[in-house]
Parts: sequence; structure tokens; C-alpha cells
Amino acid sequence: LWRTKAELEKLPWVRSAAIERRLPHTLYVRLTERRPLALWQHEGKQHVIDWQGEVIPGADLSRFARLPLIVGDNAATRAAALIEMLGHEPALAARVTAAIRVDDRRWNLRIDDSIEVLLPEENPEAAWTQLAAFERRNNLLKRDVQRVDMRLPGRLVVRVNAPPATAPAAKEAAPAKP
Repeated sequence: LWRTKAELEKLPWVRSAAIERRLPHTLYVRLTERRPLALWQHEGKQHVIDWQGEVIPGADLSRFARLPLIVGDNAATRAAALIEMLGHEPALAARVTAAIRVDDRRWNLRIDDSIEVLLPEENPEAAWTQLAAFERRNNLLKRDVQRVDMRLPGRLVVRVNAPPATAPAAKEAAPAKP
């Protein structure tokens, strides 16, 4: 039985297996599946990872395109904690299109594919909650914002997109005098 259990646990989607023999002619097999968490982009490739941060080999990426994108060297092992933190503010979490691990210390979030949010290394949960509350009150992220830096405690630094440069009005040519 232990060999069969080991073989079952080698399958890509099986987290664990338990086999119970009930005499005279019955085997009960209980499988625990791996639950996909995110797409992990690492060294130019994407992988589906589970809640333990382990790659699920052979997973069809197109079936999991709805999962959040996690980027960075050790991002996979930290992804579950991040996803759990984001889940405390579901309305804002739904707008997160990517999370980038910076120097294995902190996260930068991409919101609506265009706004970069820099979370602090210390207490990112409080910063996330603060950003969500600020968004509910002021609709900050619906404005022409490029970056929100939350790395300084108690501060929110916002960089807006530069307004488009306007060309100086062309001077009208004065009519020529005869």
C-alpha cells in the first residue's frame, strides 16, 4: 500500500493520499488535491503555484488566467500570505493585476494594469487597509494616478501622470500689406 500511496502522491495535482484496506476486498483511497493560488512569473516563465508556493507541473496556464500574477524570485513562497492580506479588502483586491516581490522584502502591486502601489516592508497590512479606506472615501485610483508610495509610515505619496504637453498656439500670419 505504501508504494501505491507514493505513486499517487507523485501525480501533479495530488497534495496527499491516504489508502485504507478494509477486509475482505476493499481499498479506500482518499486524495487531497492541490489548490491553485496564482500564476508565478519567474525567470521569464509562468507557472501555476499552489497555496504552499509549490509549482504544479504540467498545469495548463490558459485555464488559470484568472489567477493573480505573482512576480519575483521568492514570490511563490510568500504568495499565500499576500493573497490572504489582499482578501481583507476584496473590492480593491479584485483590481490587482500583478504583485511584484521587491528584493525579497516587500511588494509592489499593479492595480488596473496601470497604477503602481509600493507597499512598505513593515506592516503592509495596515498600508493596504489604509489605501482601501482612502479609495472608498476619495476614489483616488480612479483618477490619473501613476504611483502610490506607502513606504513611509503615516504618509501616502501620490505621483500623477503628467498632463499632455500642449503645443504653443501657432501665430496667425498677419495679412501682407500691399
